[in-house]
Amino acid sequence: MEKIVVTGSCGFIGYNFIKSNSSNFKIIGIDSLNNAYDNKLKELRLTSLNKEPNFTFNHLDLSNEDTLDKESEIFENVSTVLHLGARAGVRQSFLDPKSYILDNTAATANLALNVKKHKIKKFIIASTSSIYGDTGVNYAEENKDELENPPSIYAATKSFGEVLAKNILEETDTIIQIPRFFTVYGPFGRPDMSILRFVHWISTSQEVIVYGDGQQKRAFTFISDIISGLNKLFNHSDSGVFNFGSNETHSLNQVIELIEKNLNKKAIIVNRERAIKDVDIVLPSLKLSKSILNWEPITNIEDGISATVEWYKKYENELKDIKYKYDYEK
Repeated sequence: MEKIVVTGSCGFIGYNFIKSNSSNFKIIGIDSLNNAYDNKLKELRLTSLNKEPNFTFNHLDLSNEDTLDKESEIFENVSTVLHLGARAGVRQSFLDPKSYILDNTAATANLALNVKKHKIKKFIIASTSSIYGDTGVNYAEENKDELENPPSIYAATKSFGEVLAKNILEETDTIIQIPRFFTVYGPFGRPDMSILRFVHWISTSQEVIVYGDGQQKRAFTFISDIISGLNKLFNHSDSGVFNFGSNETHSLNQVIELIEKNLNKKAIIVNRERAIKDVDIVLPSLKLSKSILNWEPITNIEDGISATVEWYKKYENELKDIKYKYDYEK
């Protein structure tokens, strides 16, 4: 059975990828279980992952080069490293830049060095739509220079991690693929992102905090479409950058209305000052994803929100004590 490494294995996308592929690969998971958001959800995911027969877990901090070197045997006979481990969030990155530099830039460089050392065939580096900034009515093109005016500290640390990895592996035969994700949501999602926060707040009759007027739009992308895109990359043999996102945008207000409908409850909305660096619209170009990978999203926002709410109801008891706010909202 093909052996792969998945970093960020206890994260939202890592968890869903492993659950969908545990019969296809021997999977070595790596996660630092950091405090970027409430660890209770990461622990819930890990409990589920440990039931998978082809999964083994390693609690490692990828930003610590010495620790990674001591565990170097993890990468022996590995065909692909899927690097999903990162510290996400635009607003928080301005308050804690050092953690973002370590967990995004340094960690990616350290991982690239191990990919080079063990002559691993493929390195998939998960990236973010935050690199593109505010696209307005324009599409975020996949071939945009990663370091052209990064719009936030988060975007800069992710972007520079990509550049370092490319330089480290420049004279090797390793295939480097960079999927850029657009506002992913769904079951086992992150509690610091809007949709799960809104579901929890509305379900528990708490105030729903909206930064700004709620008209800002995102290409909300359901998790199963993201996993489909990653599977396409595993079967693709060339390097490249690919956007994985919905081809439609919806406002935060529209999302709240859908959640209200699915929960049959009205939201108690509280509008606050627009957050720093919050963008109006982020819309992906899917030109390369469609033409090269034959990928496009198939889950509409109505079905995605419905599935997310049903999952929340199923796990409501486990999710009730999770922290749904950023540190800066204390």
